[in-house]
Amino acid sequence: MNLKVKEKDIKNYDEIFDVKDYDKRAEGAQSATDKFYTLITKFYEKGWGESFHFAPRKKRESFHDSILRHEYYLANKLAINSSDKVLDVGCGVMGPARNIAKLTRADITGITINEYQIERCKELNKDTEVNHLLHPIQGDYMQMPFEDNTFDKMYAIEALCHAPSLDGVYEQIYKKLKPGGKAFFYQWGMTDKYDPNNPRHVKSKEMIEYGNSITRLKTLAEIDEKLANSKLIVEEAVDLAANIANDDITWYSTLESGWSLSQIRHTKLSRTAVGLMLRTFEALGIFPKGISKTQKLLLVAADGLVEGGKLGIFTPMYGILVSKPK
Repeated sequence: MNLKVKEKDIKNYDEIFDVKDYDKRAEGAQSATDKFYTLITKFYEKGWGESFHFAPRKKRESFHDSILRHEYYLANKLAINSSDKVLDVGCGVMGPARNIAKLTRADITGITINEYQIERCKELNKDTEVNHLLHPIQGDYMQMPFEDNTFDKMYAIEALCHAPSLDGVYEQIYKKLKPGGKAFFYQWGMTDKYDPNNPRHVKSKEMIEYGNSITRLKTLAEIDEKLANSKLIVEEAVDLAANIANDDITWYSTLESGWSLSQIRHTKLSRTAVGLMLRTFEALGIFPKGISKTQKLLLVAADGLVEGGKLGIFTPMYGILVSKPK
């Protein structure tokens, strides 16, 4: 399958984020997210793997194992088992769903707004022994195409940050959960250390938003307020990034510049070399136009995330367990 990078998609994406009014920007949020994942999905797979999320890493633990542990933690929180009908809200290419299905043998439906990701889900799923348990569906999680009271369990791994309205997506989750059902989210948010009057804080936040197709990052307090106003019952809400032990490796370490195998690609020398190669191949027609601009978009995201992580003003793993009343 060809990488569907289009130069006009970058232009359209930039136009949405040139709008500074958050309410007006929200009107184009779903379109921006769709374009964003068409542009960057293959980059994510090549550079990160099939599970598009962060995880704190134990000392001497591999990156892959930390990703698995983070997903298994979620599955254990929900007590997912083989009799459950589960929804992955914002499933990406279903990397976590494949891992959780292998662990639990649960039936998992994944919903993503992006057509390209659906194609990748089908390609990747068919090569696994759990293909029969996995059901990718293209759709908008703000208007889920399922009957009410359908799912026993739901989860969203760093996906709800794209929602133009948390009220709306929480309402959808409530409706589609069965009575007594549970959901678990890893949510992105600004911590109580974030100061909206600090230019350095604001720049980091804006870089994360632009580089990751986010209309406006909410604070953890705002997320708590939205949940309190929803019909969901909050059973637990913990910033897992704040609970990292002193000898653990930070969630943002693989995005930092360094000389380890995972960090060398973020050095200035490596970034410059890759950028030059992409522009050259783009000019020669070997790579499609727009691919070098996509790389720049991802570099903005990486730098904003590292800055936010180091300052302690941002977390990608506000872990929230909720349930629907019986």
